Amino acid sequence: MRSELSPTSHQPVANGLPAVRELLPCFRDWLATQRDEAKALTLLRALTDESLKVAGSTDLQQLEFDALDLAQACQWPECDDFDAASRKIKSANLEKYLSSRAADQEAFFVRHGLQHALRVCKRSPSGRHRAQWSLEPYLLGSPVGIIDAQSDNELVEARLGADGAQIEYDYAVAGTVRPSWLARPLFGSGWFKTRSLRGLLFACTGLAPMVCVAGLVATVWLMLFVRRPVTTADLAFLVFGAGLGWMLWSSIRSLWWLLADRIIPVADVLLGWSEAPAQLESFKDGNARIVGMVRYSATCPVCAAAVELRYGEGNERRRLFGCCVEAPQEHVFTFDRVTRRGRRVR
Repeated sequence: MRSELSPTSHQPVANGLPAVRELLPCFRDWLATQRDEAKALTLLRALTDESLKVAGSTDLQQLEFDALDLAQACQWPECDDFDAASRKIKSANLEKYLSSRAADQEAFFVRHGLQHALRVCKRSPSGRHRAQWSLEPYLLGSPVGIIDAQSDNELVEARLGADGAQIEYDYAVAGTVRPSWLARPLFGSGWFKTRSLRGLLFACTGLAPMVCVAGLVATVWLMLFVRRPVTTADLAFLVFGAGLGWMLWSSIRSLWWLLADRIIPVADVLLGWSEAPAQLESFKDGNARIVGMVRYSATCPVCAAAVELRYGEGNERRRLFGCCVEAPQEHVFTFDRVTRRGRRVR
């Protein structure tokens, strides 16, 4: 099977494939046109930049990069942990990212007068040697996914693709999600115990809206006993009171859902400026109940974009779903907080 595919050499070969360095500028320009939020895009940009640095080398090993090399190029925290970097790269699902955008990529290369494009090649050495990632040219119209130069079985899987029915969520523990300056007095480094001063302050944030709602209801009730014509000021007060009451009720409802469901999305105002969407989770650590900012995230198995947790609609308005940021109405998955898995919702 491998003999029927394009060679994986980075240099020109007898069948007329161009060298990688001839296609890298166009591939870099195509990546620059992508505006989605995907780890795969960050990885591909890093792989392209690192390949450009050594594109003129005749040593093929310099054109290959392992998981640590890519993590360092992306400036990820996992740049010192090979296993963590490998898991993150695997979850990025480079195959799905390229295959789902193959038409756009190939059209971009054709517009620039090229008959070849670049795809990712993964070489899996035997033994304890680390897998190596690189870019290789292919003739337009050939499979675009990841080509593994060592495994025919994985090659078949790359051609067929996954069914996209299953998803596994990554979990960022409390303390790794940075709160905003507004929420820092309450959450500290990202979590607090319910039986503490911060826990008492958090309870007050739920009691205060209740008191305000009760005050609004009492005010409206007392106004019923005032015998005078309705004025514009009365109407303005009712509109303002209704809007304020709805906002306060939403705060109370969110607090109740946190206590009952153990997890709710975090309001953007409570998150750091550069933080991705996160959640508030209530969990136990020994005998202590803790409320912390955590993050459940995943990579869409359909298009390799980021997946975020959002509430459903209608009868599912209290249920969290994993929604792809690029196709939030189409690529939807269930969310199980315990197993950290989900399945496609059709």
